[in-house]
Amino acid sequence: MSLQMLSTAVVHPLVLLNISEHTTRTLAQVKRGKITAPQYMCGAVLGRQVETKFEAFLSFELKLNEASTERPEFDLEHFTARLEQLKIIFPSYDFIGWYAVSTSRQLTPGIAQLHEQIIASHASAILMVFDAALADGAAGTDGNCSLPIHVYETLAPVRVERTKLKWYGEVARAAQPGVEHFVASAVDHSIPTETTVWASRLVPVQVTLDSGEAERVAVEHVANVSRQTNSEMLNSTSGAKEVVADTSRMAVFLSGQRNALEMLAKDIAVLKTYVGDVIHGRAEFDADVVQRVQRVLSNRPVVQNNDSIFSLAMSQEETNFQLAAYLAGITDVAAAVRDVSLRANSALSYARSKHATYVSPSQGEGMFGMGGMMAGFGHGRMGRHRGFGSSFR
Repeated sequence: MSLQMLSTAVVHPLVLLNISEHTTRTLAQVKRGKITAPQYMCGAVLGRQVETKFEAFLSFELKLNEASTERPEFDLEHFTARLEQLKIIFPSYDFIGWYAVSTSRQLTPGIAQLHEQIIASHASAILMVFDAALADGAAGTDGNCSLPIHVYETLAPVRVERTKLKWYGEVARAAQPGVEHFVASAVDHSIPTETTVWASRLVPVQVTLDSGEAERVAVEHVANVSRQTNSEMLNSTSGAKEVVADTSRMAVFLSGQRNALEMLAKDIAVLKTYVGDVIHGRAEFDADVVQRVQRVLSNRPVVQNNDSIFSLAMSQEETNFQLAAYLAGITDVAAAVRDVSLRANSALSYARSKHATYVSPSQGEGMFGMGGMMAGFGHGRMGRHRGFGSSFR
């Protein structure tokens, strides 16, 4: 079995949508002259890793250090801040890797230099290369694959020759397809030599797609393009309009909610005008209408300034949410520690069983069988004699 069959990467549509939106927005801003063309477009990928299965649920953009001119570098402060913010919102997701946008799905020296910085703090991070040319409909480097991404797994560092790292020594040098790609490891406990170095190999993994109910709704909303745009539908003020067949369900739902809120706002304005006219004597007092208005208002929660009860309830809800997030984090850490301990015990028991010395049954019987019984019997008799002698005296 080849190495690329050992692991799998499950990518959710939201990750692809975020990467595609990041690429489209950046290229549009560059075309309009609002920003300069970035050296690389990249971001972080969040999800879960269960043994050899990587599942990507979410992604966000990463910034590069503009002061660095020799080689690309990440803005680590921005990366740490954004990761902490998303960990509060999504406590069950962990950082599993990062993505880079390129004109092909092949590794480039610049991407390898950026990946070298990522594995310095996350040794098992995956690398997702997004082919913008293939996503735009152009012919890609591999016409057999319909997905515009290629995912690489970072293996454990091994000792290799320094010549295997020359493929990304210079940014201008192109990567050769079909060649093993190694990236220098940041951890090197051995004495450095002139010919070998510790490096991690990048191995391609199988990529599959998976989606949940919410993601399917979002994808359906983006995929359906109607003759009447969604913005025109949502900005309409003349009530419900005709809905064409290829309008997304999300746009139809939001349009209905918008129309209902508009009708509610008009009814509230009419009642407010009527109550004001009754107070000023410009309209006739109707007890039935006023009682209905009073009944509706009494059922609505009213929050006043410096409301201690509301502040206490909000504080308790925030505390409960934080405690739930902390408990989820502690549970994840405990599960990880338990998994590591089970793996360590399994490896230790296997090593002991493999390297244990052989003891023959006859030898063991002579040492621990009858011999032990005789030794115990002798000690017992001596003990009884000593006890009898002491009692006799």
